[in-house]
Amino acid sequence: MNLRSLAYKNVWRNRGRYLAYLVSAAFSVMVYFLYSALALHPELQGGFRGAAYARVAVEAASVVIALFTFLFLMYSSAAFARFRMKEFGLLSLLGLTRRQMVRLILWENLVVALSALAIGLSVGLLFVKLFFMAVSALLGLTQELTFIVGGAVWYRTIVVFGSFFLIVSFVSLRSVLRRSIIELIRSRRKPKDAPVFSRWKTLLGLALVGVGYAWACVPHPVAVLLGVVPVTTLVSVGTYLLMREGATALLTRLRRRERFFFRPRPFLIVSQSLFKMQENHRSMTAVALLVAVILSAVGTIYAVYAQLGERSIAEAPHALQLVLPSNVESETEIALVQKRLATHDVRGLRHVRTALIQGGLGETDVYVLPYSMYAQAHWAQGSQAPVKLEAGDQAILVHPMVLAQRVRPEAAPRRQTLRTSHAEMDVSVVSDYSGRLLNGEPGERATLVLSDQRFAQLLGLTPRSERWSVAVWSGPTWRGDAIERVIAALDTRYVAERAGWFTNSLAHYHGSMREVGLTLFIGIFVSLVFFAATCSLLYFRLFTEIDEDRMYYRKLNELGLGRQEIYRLARLQSAVLFVVPFAVGLVHSTFAMNALGALVMRTVLHLGWMVALGYLVIYLLYFGATYGLYWRTMAANVRSGLV
Repeated sequence: MNLRSLAYKNVWRNRGRYLAYLVSAAFSVMVYFLYSALALHPELQGGFRGAAYARVAVEAASVVIALFTFLFLMYSSAAFARFRMKEFGLLSLLGLTRRQMVRLILWENLVVALSALAIGLSVGLLFVKLFFMAVSALLGLTQELTFIVGGAVWYRTIVVFGSFFLIVSFVSLRSVLRRSIIELIRSRRKPKDAPVFSRWKTLLGLALVGVGYAWACVPHPVAVLLGVVPVTTLVSVGTYLLMREGATALLTRLRRRERFFFRPRPFLIVSQSLFKMQENHRSMTAVALLVAVILSAVGTIYAVYAQLGERSIAEAPHALQLVLPSNVESETEIALVQKRLATHDVRGLRHVRTALIQGGLGETDVYVLPYSMYAQAHWAQGSQAPVKLEAGDQAILVHPMVLAQRVRPEAAPRRQTLRTSHAEMDVSVVSDYSGRLLNGEPGERATLVLSDQRFAQLLGLTPRSERWSVAVWSGPTWRGDAIERVIAALDTRYVAERAGWFTNSLAHYHGSMREVGLTLFIGIFVSLVFFAATCSLLYFRLFTEIDEDRMYYRKLNELGLGRQEIYRLARLQSAVLFVVPFAVGLVHSTFAMNALGALVMRTVLHLGWMVALGYLVIYLLYFGATYGLYWRTMAANVRSGLV
């Protein structure tokens, strides 16, 4: 048998342990291949709205996936090398030279690398068409991206991941070759020390996590922004100390409670967990922090996506809006819109119209409107009542941005001068931050609201050639198939023929949602790579100790413990390894989403929990499948009645 055959047989014999590693690596290759195909797609280099943003986002996601996959492969390779130290020592003892050992390890890594690349590239090629269709829909393209996977995509994926696997192979060689034969053989036979904990480290871990949580709960956006790095550091270090020292302290305390401890199931679970935590705390800490990052990141993107609809409507509050110059007959154009709405049976839109004047308030360009228009159109921004004019010379400055406190009049009105091309007028200004009174286009101006009497006075001083007409239609039927047909017909007239400025809520809503929708789509794919690697860490931890567990449960069976009781005991022991890190990560992400709520001044905690629920379902399904494979593998060679 040559070394290539031996390497292949070694990989096949350890296929249970290699499974999660291979699946995670292949999944990362597939996602990287899809993103590379999109980033290098010739039609994504420009020519439509959002092309530059999409290309940058995809390239950034590709870099994140590549870096994280490299770290994951390094960790996994080190775990495999530690597990197989005794095997390598026995091979050296049987006469395998160091040169042959190098070739054997390189062949084994080559088999795994080629398998991961072949599976990842094949599955990626299978789904690339569907991936392009989804991205085309999110970007709102009239024609979906052409099915193109050039040679550069294949070359880039193979070079990046081939380099990763090569580096990982050399790291594995270094960890094996620097040990003597005796060290390799004894690496798995070192006795475990009695579990001890430091009370001060436990208290320090609690203090660090508590301070991090307290800082995250400060209801001030500036405090949240300043605390991102410090809070993350405090909670990460605190989590490690609690997993290492705090878990041991808790289990030791449970062992000292005789009425609880001296019962069959607690006795076995607590005793075994005390010794396992000495090796499991690193993996459990890493998983808890990764789960927190995944849930917080996806929860943040989803919260932005969910809240964007409301914000986009605040930026374009009217279903339809016409702004017409003086040389266009406004009555005719408004009648045309009304006819279109009636033709397509669009009901529920309230129509308001008025004259509009452009002016300046200090250095701020403004549209000037009468209070009657403001009072009728203001309902589209929200449920709060509009600001009232307290005096004849008072004016309301409606800012285009939206604040959490929707209406914020100034403590004292500010005296300013309104200037138009033919008139000046002193006004006492109060502010309204409830959002735009008019749709955002054709400009980003604020709106100044005068009393009807003062507006009529100003309108009389303004030449007809400098007056504008504005008409808006607002109501709950701002989206749907019927309104889309109306918008398409009006776009043809007012965009193509340039008879006036036509804007609508639906186009603004779709444009905003496409960009964040693509971000959410990319974020979910990247998070799945992280999630697959996170689950693989637990898989490695579970299967690394399977030989020790097999001997342990065999001894319990010899002492009289039945098969079903051993099965339940193993399931509980495995559940601790899986459930505790997820629970800790969920608590971390809950405080992170609470901090996000303070930053955006909205409640988004429920959105974070919705994301966590989705990942929890996947996580539990993975645990069920992993435990089933673990039990079958562990019990397969046991002859003492477990099977």
